[in-house]
Amino acid sequence: MNNGMNTNKWLIASLAINLIFIGALLGDWFSHARRNPPPMHWATGELDEPSRAAVKRILDQQKPVVRVLRQETRTIDKALMEIVQSPTLDSKELERILLARQAKQMEYQSVLQTSLESILPALTPPQRVAVLRRMLMESKPRRPPHNNHEGRRHDELGAGERRSPPP
Repeated sequence: MNNGMNTNKWLIASLAINLIFIGALLGDWFSHARRNPPPMHWATGELDEPSRAAVKRILDQQKPVVRVLRQETRTIDKALMEIVQSPTLDSKELERILLARQAKQMEYQSVLQTSLESILPALTPPQRVAVLRRMLMESKPRRPPHNNHEGRRHDELGAGERRSPPP
């Protein structure tokens, strides 16, 4: 009978491990199955559904261009990381990559501006204010000011009040 008890314990343990494994797989599958929020949802979250649908139609037209620009930016960023991690830094190559990154970011900003120029006229004045307010809020730094200057931000300090960086 002792042998049967040991078998039952191993069977229960095996079943428990299998259930944990299946649960992890299902959880991963369900988390990937969730839809991503629509483009610029962080800025358009306060809009009513018809307005959000109109914005989505406009943004969907520009999605292929934005996707390519993001991929090209990731490629440039990867090359930049390789350059700065190399034992000897090639300053000409660094400058070339940084200029390429700047040009790609300018292209991306141009597409975003075109999106705004297309979206904002389709909204009511309060909706335009809400979208723009959310966008401006998102561009501000998220961390609180440090305590080195009694809570004042860097841009509020006078020239003589800034501490030099540590040696």
